[in-house]
Amino acid sequence: MESRKSNSAEDRRLLNVLLDRLVPPNHGRGVPGAGELGIAELLIARASEDGEFGSGLRALLDRASGMAEGLPPDAVRRLEAELPDAFGRILVETYKGYYGRPDMRAKMGAGAEPAHPGGHDVAPESVETIEALVAPVRARGPVWRDPSRAKGGGDGA
Repeated sequence: MESRKSNSAEDRRLLNVLLDRLVPPNHGRGVPGAGELGIAELLIARASEDGEFGSGLRALLDRASGMAEGLPPDAVRRLEAELPDAFGRILVETYKGYYGRPDMRAKMGAGAEPAHPGGHDVAPESVETIEALVAPVRARGPVWRDPSRAKGGGDGA
Protein backbone atom coordinates (compact mmCIF):
# COMPACT_ATOMS: atom_id res chain seq x y z
CA MET A 1 0.00 0.00 0.00
CA GLU A 2 2.67 2.46 -0.96
CA SER A 3 1.09 5.46 -2.62
CA ARG A 4 -0.11 8.96 -1.96
CA LYS A 5 -2.27 8.11 1.06
CA SER A 6 -0.85 4.74 2.04
CA ASN A 7 -1.58 4.41 5.75
CA SER A 8 -3.92 7.33 6.21
CA ALA A 9 -6.68 7.31 8.79
CA GLU A 10 -9.19 7.38 5.92
CA ASP A 11 -7.63 4.26 4.35
CA ARG A 12 -7.88 2.40 7.65
CA ARG A 13 -11.44 3.54 8.24
CA LEU A 14 -12.47 2.48 4.75
CA LEU A 15 -10.65 -0.83 5.04
CA ASN A 16 -12.34 -1.55 8.38
CA VAL A 17 -15.75 -0.80 6.86
CA LEU A 18 -14.98 -3.17 3.97
CA LEU A 19 -13.74 -5.87 6.36
CA ASP A 20 -16.90 -5.59 8.44
CA ARG A 21 -18.89 -6.11 5.22
CA LEU A 22 -16.86 -9.22 4.36
CA VAL A 23 -17.13 -10.72 7.86
CA PRO A 24 -19.90 -8.81 9.63
CA PRO A 25 -20.23 -8.61 13.39
CA ASN A 26 -22.92 -10.40 15.35
CA HIS A 27 -23.06 -8.42 18.56
CA GLY A 28 -25.88 -10.58 19.91
CA ARG A 29 -23.49 -13.55 19.97
CA GLY A 30 -20.46 -11.50 20.96
CA VAL A 31 -18.78 -12.00 17.58
CA PRO A 32 -16.87 -8.98 16.23
CA GLY A 33 -16.62 -8.19 12.55
CA ALA A 34 -13.27 -8.47 10.77
CA GLY A 35 -12.83 -4.70 10.88
CA GLU A 36 -13.55 -4.53 14.59
CA LEU A 37 -11.12 -7.37 15.20
CA GLY A 38 -8.18 -5.52 13.65
CA ILE A 39 -7.71 -7.65 10.53
CA ALA A 40 -6.77 -4.44 8.67
CA GLU A 41 -3.39 -4.53 10.41
CA LEU A 42 -2.75 -8.02 9.04
CA LEU A 43 -3.66 -6.91 5.51
CA ILE A 44 -1.46 -3.82 5.77
CA ALA A 45 1.45 -5.95 6.98
CA ARG A 46 0.83 -8.40 4.12
CA ALA A 47 0.78 -5.49 1.67
CA SER A 48 4.19 -4.33 2.89
CA GLU A 49 5.61 -7.84 2.33
CA ASP A 50 4.00 -8.54 -1.05
CA GLY A 51 4.01 -5.74 -3.62
CA GLU A 52 1.37 -7.37 -5.80
CA PHE A 53 -0.96 -7.76 -2.85
CA GLY A 54 -0.23 -4.17 -1.84
CA SER A 55 -1.06 -2.90 -5.32
CA GLY A 56 -4.34 -4.80 -5.29
CA LEU A 57 -5.24 -3.46 -1.87
CA ARG A 58 -4.34 0.07 -2.98
CA ALA A 59 -6.51 -0.27 -6.12
CA LEU A 60 -9.41 -1.60 -4.07
CA LEU A 61 -9.20 1.23 -1.54
CA ASP A 62 -8.86 3.85 -4.27
CA ARG A 63 -11.95 2.48 -6.00
CA ALA A 64 -13.89 2.13 -2.73
CA SER A 65 -13.13 5.73 -1.75
CA GLY A 66 -15.16 6.91 -4.76
CA MET A 67 -18.21 4.86 -3.79
CA ALA A 68 -21.11 5.67 -1.53
CA GLU A 69 -20.41 6.54 2.10
CA GLY A 70 -20.44 3.46 4.31
CA LEU A 71 -19.96 0.99 1.44
CA PRO A 72 -23.43 -0.52 1.11
CA PRO A 73 -23.60 -4.19 0.05
CA ASP A 74 -24.08 -3.33 -3.62
CA ALA A 75 -20.84 -1.31 -3.53
CA VAL A 76 -18.97 -4.36 -2.21
CA ARG A 77 -20.44 -6.46 -5.03
CA ARG A 78 -19.27 -3.84 -7.53
CA LEU A 79 -15.76 -3.91 -6.06
CA GLU A 80 -15.72 -7.67 -6.50
CA ALA A 81 -16.92 -7.37 -10.12
CA GLU A 82 -14.56 -4.53 -11.04
CA LEU A 83 -11.40 -5.83 -9.32
CA PRO A 84 -11.95 -9.60 -9.06
CA ASP A 85 -8.32 -10.64 -8.58
CA ALA A 86 -7.53 -8.07 -5.91
CA PHE A 87 -10.87 -8.63 -4.20
CA GLY A 88 -10.36 -12.41 -4.17
CA ARG A 89 -6.89 -12.16 -2.64
CA ILE A 90 -8.06 -9.70 -0.01
CA LEU A 91 -11.04 -11.91 0.80
CA VAL A 92 -8.79 -14.96 1.27
CA GLU A 93 -6.35 -13.06 3.49
CA THR A 94 -9.26 -11.66 5.50
CA TYR A 95 -10.70 -15.13 6.07
CA LYS A 96 -7.28 -16.54 6.96
CA GLY A 97 -6.66 -13.75 9.46
CA TYR A 98 -10.13 -13.90 10.99
CA TYR A 99 -10.82 -17.63 11.13
CA GLY A 100 -7.19 -18.44 11.86
CA ARG A 101 -7.56 -16.91 15.31
CA PRO A 102 -8.26 -19.50 18.01
CA ASP A 103 -10.69 -17.14 19.77
CA MET A 104 -12.77 -16.76 16.59
CA ARG A 105 -12.76 -20.50 15.82
CA ALA A 106 -14.02 -21.13 19.35
CA LYS A 107 -16.86 -18.62 18.83
CA MET A 108 -17.85 -20.50 15.68
CA GLY A 109 -17.91 -23.80 17.54
CA ALA A 110 -14.87 -25.17 15.74
CA GLY A 111 -12.63 -25.30 18.78
CA ALA A 112 -9.51 -23.31 19.43
CA GLU A 113 -7.14 -26.17 18.62
CA PRO A 114 -6.01 -27.06 15.12
CA ALA A 115 -7.67 -30.07 13.55
CA HIS A 116 -4.49 -32.17 13.81
CA PRO A 117 -2.59 -33.55 15.59
CA GLY A 118 -4.28 -32.78 18.89
CA GLY A 119 -7.53 -31.17 17.79
CA HIS A 120 -10.79 -32.58 16.53
CA ASP A 121 -11.35 -36.31 16.37
CA VAL A 122 -11.66 -37.63 12.85
CA ALA A 123 -13.46 -40.94 12.48
CA PRO A 124 -11.48 -43.58 10.60
CA GLU A 125 -12.66 -44.53 7.13
CA SER A 126 -14.31 -47.90 6.70
CA VAL A 127 -12.47 -50.67 4.87
CA GLU A 128 -15.07 -50.41 2.09
CA THR A 129 -14.49 -46.67 1.66
CA ILE A 130 -10.72 -47.12 1.50
CA GLU A 131 -11.09 -49.94 -1.03
CA ALA A 132 -13.34 -47.74 -3.19
CA LEU A 133 -10.80 -44.90 -3.04
CA VAL A 134 -7.79 -47.02 -4.04
CA ALA A 135 -9.56 -49.22 -6.62
CA PRO A 136 -8.90 -46.82 -9.55
CA VAL A 137 -5.22 -46.59 -8.59
CA ARG A 138 -4.87 -50.35 -8.46
CA ALA A 139 -6.76 -50.77 -11.73
CA ARG A 140 -4.38 -48.32 -13.43
CA GLY A 141 -1.44 -50.59 -12.72
CA PRO A 142 2.18 -49.55 -12.21
CA VAL A 143 3.16 -46.17 -13.61
CA TRP A 144 6.74 -45.83 -12.39
CA ARG A 145 10.09 -46.37 -14.07
CA ASP A 146 11.72 -49.57 -12.88
CA PRO A 147 15.26 -48.52 -11.84
CA SER A 148 16.57 -52.08 -12.10
CA ARG A 149 15.78 -52.05 -15.82
CA ALA A 150 16.81 -48.42 -16.47
CA LYS A 151 19.71 -49.32 -18.77
CA GLY A 152 17.53 -51.66 -20.76
CA GLY A 153 14.82 -49.02 -21.16
CA GLY A 154 12.11 -51.06 -19.45
CA ASP A 155 9.66 -49.50 -17.07
CA GLY A 156 6.52 -50.43 -15.23
CA ALA A 157 4.19 -48.36 -17.42
